[in-house]
Amino acid sequence: MKKSLAAAFVVSTMGLVTLSAQLPILGRGEQLTLRGEIVEISCYRKKGAAEGTGAAHIACAKDCVKRGGPLGILSDSDGLFRIVGNLTQDNNAKLVPYIGQTVAVTGAQLLISNNYDVRSFEVQKIAAVKKGS
Repeated sequence: MKKSLAAAFVVSTMGLVTLSAQLPILGRGEQLTLRGEIVEISCYRKKGAAEGTGAAHIACAKDCVKRGGPLGILSDSDGLFRIVGNLTQDNNAKLVPYIGQTVAVTGAQLLISNNYDVRSFEVQKIAAVKKGS
């Protein structure tokens, strides 16, 4: 009896976790490509564009990411978006090499219920942009 109750609890808890993980997304935009620089969001907000972007800020941004700081794309025309999705797994391991670089990211803007301070962008593909392109 105890084993069946424990099993039922685990199964119901897993269902709640899956459901709750899906709840914050209120809407998903169309697929599009943004071009801009990969930045660590808290550094960018604290230091601004002059000190929180570019090659001089890469080491600091990488340190912030190691401590769990979120990465974003500072779009050339649309402003700042927090990067979410599969590419952020393992503490942004697939995105860290792009910090401070100009990239093109393809994905969709998400409307997330608990994220009012910055827009979110679910990146599915990222590529470095060659200078002068």
